[in-house]
Amino acid sequence: MTKLKNQRLSAAGALTVSATLFLTNTTHAAAFLFSDVTQWIGPAAGPDISQAVMVVQWPGQPAWAWGFRWNASETRHGRDLLLALAGADPRFTFTGGGFVTNLEWDADQNGTPEFTFPGYDGSTGEYLGYWVNNDQVPGLYANGAAPAGSHILPPLGSPYDEAGPGRWVSSDTGVLGRPVVDGAWDGWLYSSGDGTVLPGYPVNAPAPIPEPGAAALLVLTGSLLLRRRR
Repeated sequence: MTKLKNQRLSAAGALTVSATLFLTNTTHAAAFLFSDVTQWIGPAAGPDISQAVMVVQWPGQPAWAWGFRWNASETRHGRDLLLALAGADPRFTFTGGGFVTNLEWDADQNGTPEFTFPGYDGSTGEYLGYWVNNDQVPGLYANGAAPAGSHILPPLGSPYDEAGPGRWVSSDTGVLGRPVVDGAWDGWLYSSGDGTVLPGYPVNAPAPIPEPGAAALLVLTGSLLLRRRR
């Protein structure tokens, strides 16, 4: 029994070491690019397909990255990314219109989110900040609408590419005033917004789970196929 217990402890130790090495290598990678994103929402990559990435970092958690694709002929803004994620994964919800006040993640869907953002903290000046990878005209602010010339396109590139010009820029507008184009990156982080704290190096977000109705349909379909085979 003691020998078996020691074997189990050794196996657990080996898994811990492997996980630590993996996290260390991942955290200190030189770049996180479109090609590193594994969780995509929308059509497959191809001609005339635009793509963007959204990074969300809840307090005390690593930043998560989701990728989004859509037909290049269609216009998109920051709220569309939030709507797409909420539609693809019921664990994610958000509050707000042009200006978003909270993003929540309810892992077990029991109505109590495991991850959420606090409201504005007057003592520290921290709030849920919206970050983009486009230069912007300072001082242009229009209550969530898109003031002319606010966002200067094209995007600068991945904010996590050490070899490129990409960087995070605090958005001058709400999500409705943020045009999302091919190559755009959006980020969400609780901070003072002064640029000293930026969305952290991301890891790929958990794979989306189907809505309860869709999951039940998959189970029913599987059962019918088994019956036919028998």
